[in-house]
Amino acid sequence: MSYSTLNSIFLGLAFWFFVLAFVLIGLQMRRRAIARRVDDEVAVSRRGRGLIWKYASTLIVLLVFTAIFDNLIVGLGIVAYDPAKLSGLYIGVVPIEDFAYSVAAVLVLPTLWGVLGHLKRNDTKSSDQ
Repeated sequence: MSYSTLNSIFLGLAFWFFVLAFVLIGLQMRRRAIARRVDDEVAVSRRGRGLIWKYASTLIVLLVFTAIFDNLIVGLGIVAYDPAKLSGLYIGVVPIEDFAYSVAAVLVLPTLWGVLGHLKRNDTKSSDQ
């Protein structure tokens, strides 16, 4: 199995986790807004734009650091890859497949944090009632 195939499976799972989490949280927020009869469409829209900016800026920073430090460790020979399993695309001396873990981390970790925080808030609200 090539690194690209492995990464596509890994990134596919990360992407669908990201999408499912945001859909479920969005539906629950909308249901709560309807139950309260509050039209907070503008607030939800602003929050969404803020989240997009946070995810994008985090991804950019993480990809830059990945490029710098992975070029160091691959260039120094600390890490090596089987050339037969690579796509042939490189950023410096680092194969492009190495960046998939940074993309997955930006999709999964903040999303998981948000889901767990959202669940915790719901548990707190339900126990208060």
